Amino acid sequence: MSLRKYAVTFLATLLFIFSCGCNKEDGNVNNGIIEEFVYEQAGDVMLMAAAGDVLYTLEDGAGAVFSAFDVNGSRTAGTVIPDFNANEVKCICVDKNKIYAVVDEVKKFLVCSVDINSEEVESICELDELDNIEKIGVCDNRLYWLGEKRSETKPVEPFTNEEGVTVYFEDKGKKMGCIDLESGENVLLDIEFPVSFAVSDNGVTVYAYNSEGGYYFADLATSDNKRFTNKLGSITNFEFFKESGEFAIVGSTEFMGVLPVSKADNESGVICAVNNVYPFLASELCASEAGYVWLKTADSAMSYEKRIKRYDLRNTAVKGNPIRVISSQYFTEQPFAAGSEIQMNQLSGEGFALTVLSLDKSYDAAMISSDQGVANDIKEKGSFYPLNDVPGVSEYLDRCFPYIKDAVTDFEGNICMFPIAVEIPLIAYNEKNCSENGIVFSSELDPFIQAVKRASTVSEYYDCSRYWLVQTQLIGYLSKNHSFDTEEFRRLATLLKEQCTEDIFKGNFELYSALMTVQNGMDDLYYTSIYEKTLFTQLLYRIQQIALINDENLRAVPLPLSGNGKSVAVCTFLCVNPYSDRLSETLGFIENTVRTMSSARNSCMLADQSTYENTAFARDIYSIYRNGTTCFQIPTEIYAEDFERYCDGALTLGDFITEADRKLSAYLNE
Repeated sequence: MSLRKYAVTFLATLLFIFSCGCNKEDGNVNNGIIEEFVYEQAGDVMLMAAAGDVLYTLEDGAGAVFSAFDVNGSRTAGTVIPDFNANEVKCICVDKNKIYAVVDEVKKFLVCSVDINSEEVESICELDELDNIEKIGVCDNRLYWLGEKRSETKPVEPFTNEEGVTVYFEDKGKKMGCIDLESGENVLLDIEFPVSFAVSDNGVTVYAYNSEGGYYFADLATSDNKRFTNKLGSITNFEFFKESGEFAIVGSTEFMGVLPVSKADNESGVICAVNNVYPFLASELCASEAGYVWLKTADSAMSYEKRIKRYDLRNTAVKGNPIRVISSQYFTEQPFAAGSEIQMNQLSGEGFALTVLSLDKSYDAAMISSDQGVANDIKEKGSFYPLNDVPGVSEYLDRCFPYIKDAVTDFEGNICMFPIAVEIPLIAYNEKNCSENGIVFSSELDPFIQAVKRASTVSEYYDCSRYWLVQTQLIGYLSKNHSFDTEEFRRLATLLKEQCTEDIFKGNFELYSALMTVQNGMDDLYYTSIYEKTLFTQLLYRIQQIALINDENLRAVPLPLSGNGKSVAVCTFLCVNPYSDRLSETLGFIENTVRTMSSARNSCMLADQSTYENTAFARDIYSIYRNGTTCFQIPTEIYAEDFERYCDGALTLGDFITEADRKLSAYLNE
């Protein structure tokens, strides 16, 4: 099994950074310049709501401070409700010059309205038997709410599509209801697994899940008409910004680092409207059908001071003719270019290979990685459209580390793929803590093992998973060998079996949470105490690594290197279907992506060190990636399970070598 397939749950909490660009006009590209406006007069805003071009906010002060700002960012109205503690207000919305708020009053929630001009507060009703209220919205004199009742969570059957890809859903006990604003009557709605909802002039649209089709949209007035689509995954919130049905999204693990927009159907794709936006909570997004979207976001991935920004999306339209990108696995980084409408479709491994190698016209581009066997097949069989003449591609590759350019170029000099991302596993260690405990890392396997063993005798605050270490060593070995029947492998296998035991080489994901919490400047005593004791942690993905790049206490070393002295990098590529009926648009998308990535920082692909942060940890990361190598890997399915059986004593080393070489020979000769 591919290494990355284990990462979906863990990576769901991580900061995922995307980049975007712009391109010439075609049927897929939106060309309007996106205006970004910062609300300098807004203070430390806790909650937001919008109507037309007016932004309403809640701040903490001598009570709950409600304010209104015009489109130019000037504060036009405000009121202070001294009876409210702003920290207890869970969510707000606005309708007909009234702000509606839900206040946490311990074991119950008060729903009320606030007139920002008269300062009149009106209680509407109380909600009990809920643990949290996440969102509210008003439509047709009814207030709709989304909350949680955690005691009623239950197991949910996953959905498997026709391609054999499984969509999983975790029930968090979410419930949805509505309150009659005249009578105060509260009614629980019959929606089993609601995820989010949004109000527009057309009514209330729900985003939910069921096991029969996965995620779906439905209009509340016709809730039986479910429009199933798995293009967004699990999102935190969405809000409509145009009467034609476009909405903005936050909180999706598929689209972090950008502002994605889409439509509530199963035909439209997703547009990356703006890059370098980093909201996370549902409350950090609001929009109005006047074409504006407001976000509470940081200025960059390396900044954690958030400000209110308004984006003018009046010229952004989802046209329903997306570029169709297929893959067969979850990717930590995906290609999105500003204005390009993309539809991602995950296929089964077998279905993906057959589709790509047969040059089926059902897709425009394919995402693959160097740890998939089909990647080398695509390169060798010419199942790609050469990208040599796409503006900027050759120039970009010349700026990359040489091994990346070599990986995407065939023996005839054709650029068969475009690199999207590269990943090399590494160890991030606290230099002071490790030094004080006599822990010294080495690029050689045996002394590296001894360093981890030393850590196990002095502390529990380290992370080095046996599984990942073993797999990286086997991948490194196979990058330069086509047989297990060597003395080199026998020594390696024996060392891994006898020395890398699970009681010493164990994972501790809590350490990364502690590192991220302190890096984010959050005052959390629990995680701070762990941070101060942490020795080292294993970081498998670039997004993890660069999220900590400014931590002054950290240094980095690669996992033990293969025999050629280089770290094996996993590259993610984008390959264009030469028989696509939207070839011109797809090449334009590639051009957009190139433009964006050319200005990216901390890419781990560009050779210019000035494009990286100037910290000791960043310099270590740069050195590790500079000393990388890319190879098209042997699928781990060929050997991984049998090697574990050998380590458990169920197979002798000789039996493993015989069986693994048989499978390896069959694969190489296929």
